[in-house]
Amino acid sequence: MSVYHIVGYYVDTGGGTAAEKHVAIRPMTTDEMQGRVTAYGDAWRRLSRHLRDHWGAIIDRGSFDLSKPFAGEAGAYAVKVQLHFVNLLGGRLLADKVPIDLASFSEAVAGGTPHPDVTLLIADGTVPHGRLRAYGSDVSLLRDGEQVLSALWLHLEHPVAVKICYIKSGAAVREPEGFLWHPTRQRKIVKISPYKGDAQPLVPRRDLRIGEPTR
Repeated sequence: MSVYHIVGYYVDTGGGTAAEKHVAIRPMTTDEMQGRVTAYGDAWRRLSRHLRDHWGAIIDRGSFDLSKPFAGEAGAYAVKVQLHFVNLLGGRLLADKVPIDLASFSEAVAGGTPHPDVTLLIADGTVPHGRLRAYGSDVSLLRDGEQVLSALWLHLEHPVAVKICYIKSGAAVREPEGFLWHPTRQRKIVKISPYKGDAQPLVPRRDLRIGEPTR
């Protein structure tokens, strides 16, 4: 099933102690797994279609309103859109054998809850007609020795460019330039960020030490 098997497990959050909950992990059925992945992908396709249909006006305005494609359900669909890209990034990291613990990715996707450390930037990826129409970049990584502090990946569906940014909780890393979007921060209005190339450089924050909070 391609790289989506990172969502093949979920945590039973029923009764019991924290230690018991930690070990209460069982495989999801194929139907459960496929159903969640499909729902997240459908949410993105719905938003992507709306963005492409109205891209000129969105760029002029500098933002878009999630309530337009998701009337009355913007909050719920915002989570699904984020989890679509959490799943894609997790699959790419797995395929590339990037040494990041993907348990949090799997639990977020399987549980339907936003990943706290993954944000999105929506940018104008317009290119001349007849050239690049769809594209996935290499994953840009920032490391501290063997530890991966941050990962950034571009997903382009012309003209909409989505940059998916993972920053390890507590890592002293500057967020990419632009308007980072997370479903728990902004419910409806999403601002368009500058494109800044395939993968913006991820740089350490010199004013912080590893382990200190960045946000």
